[in-house]
Amino acid sequence: MWARTNLATEEFYARLLQKFNEEKKGVCKDPFIYEADVQVQLISKGQPNPIKNILSENDFVFIMEKVPLEKEETSHVEELQSEETAISDFSAGENVGPLALPLGKARQFIGLYTMAHNPNMTHLKIERPVTALPPLWVRCDSSDPEDTCWLGAELVIAGDSITGIVLYAVSCKADKNYFPSLENLKNSHKKRHHLSAVMAKGFAQYELFKSSVLDDYVTPSHTTITLDISWSPVDEMLQVPPLSSTAILNIKVESGEPRGCLDHLHRELKFLLVLADGLRTGVTEWLEPLEAKSALELVQEFLNELNKLDGFGDSTKKDPETVNHDAAAVDRSVLIMVRGDLDFAEQLWCKMSSSQELASLNHLEYFVSPSVEIQEQVHRVQKLHHILEILVSCMLFIKPQHEFLFSLTQSCIKYYKQNPLDEQHIFQLPVRPASVKNLYQSEKPQKWKVEINGGQKKVKTVWQLSDSLPVDHLRHHKPDFSDLTLNGSLEERMSFTTMVTCSQVHFK
Repeated sequence: MWARTNLATEEFYARLLQKFNEEKKGVCKDPFIYEADVQVQLISKGQPNPIKNILSENDFVFIMEKVPLEKEETSHVEELQSEETAISDFSAGENVGPLALPLGKARQFIGLYTMAHNPNMTHLKIERPVTALPPLWVRCDSSDPEDTCWLGAELVIAGDSITGIVLYAVSCKADKNYFPSLENLKNSHKKRHHLSAVMAKGFAQYELFKSSVLDDYVTPSHTTITLDISWSPVDEMLQVPPLSSTAILNIKVESGEPRGCLDHLHRELKFLLVLADGLRTGVTEWLEPLEAKSALELVQEFLNELNKLDGFGDSTKKDPETVNHDAAAVDRSVLIMVRGDLDFAEQLWCKMSSSQELASLNHLEYFVSPSVEIQEQVHRVQKLHHILEILVSCMLFIKPQHEFLFSLTQSCIKYYKQNPLDEQHIFQLPVRPASVKNLYQSEKPQKWKVEINGGQKKVKTVWQLSDSLPVDHLRHHKPDFSDLTLNGSLEERMSFTTMVTCSQVHFK
């Protein structure tokens, strides 16, 4: 038995080390199969991290899970799922997504990882000193009474030596009524880790703007604006963050946001991109008109607009004061008509220089400079349009102060002078909680979390309440929108409680 365990430990460590070295060299990014039905992937910094909603991210993390099923196997798995467990139910016709391993299997892999790094296991055929590998996290199927959905292991390193390991267990329940007291959490952590004093740090995330499930059903959008707030100490569970907290706004805006007011500019941008692509390829594929109107209808609309302007000049029925006001209105209308030939870059500049001197011409020189070739000019104007979309979305949905808009503008300009267009990039900006208190103090957070620790960074107890499932390999029923109208209402969102506990093992 021990010989078989030792061999399994050596083989497991060798495979993980090989993957780690390949990743550092950029050789292979794909998961590898371990045994018949288990796959291992190495998540590097910047890649989607499935545990980021629970614990802080590391630069590298190993994720172990069951090999995804082929399509023909999906229906068979659905038949085997328990109908009693809502969050583990597979909805018919959906992508199955990541799959979990039985808890016993997950514990075996955590055990092999721990043995391989234990410097006291000198009988193992592993080169010394042992190379420290990234943390290992294994998806679990929540089949135990505690609903364990993750097991994790992270090394404790002092200097060049591996001195111990921290073992994590994560449980998740679809239960918004389970609220342990803050004192119970503190006492539990003290008892588990033999501590006399602990600290409690709070974290809350508020959705200032995000498309609802119904919005995505009608008009998909990926624009999100969230507010992250952290503070210490925590006085009570679900405490509203105090004004002494640290706050950061996270902004991700998709160009062409349907609830924004720049649809006409976005359409002109797409037309400009078509022209630029036509110059490059010699073939132009014209955009379909937004609405099909005949030439007669367009001419009639134009004549109606002119008639409206003529009406301003009919002074026979108005007193002199009214005439003066109307004349001023005509002047403004004429100015607008005369400047109707602004090109796309000029329109963007007008918008930017109007939202109170958010940027000077010198700031925007990079985006409107004619000294680069035409394709690069178009790409830069596309970046400028995205900056404008970000600013307008913030003005519409959170109505920030000028100081914030100015800082955001400068941050966006700096980013896009150094990076290509990326509408998935999240712009982060520190803000004073007092300046945004009206946005969150009377609202329910999307996520509320408390972290208990005794001064050791990795040794912690975490309790979290969220309105979205924080574990992507668990399932829950989605609402049916087939009979829901635009004026319909959605039921209150389901809430999920997540608990993270850990234990530390010392090797020396």
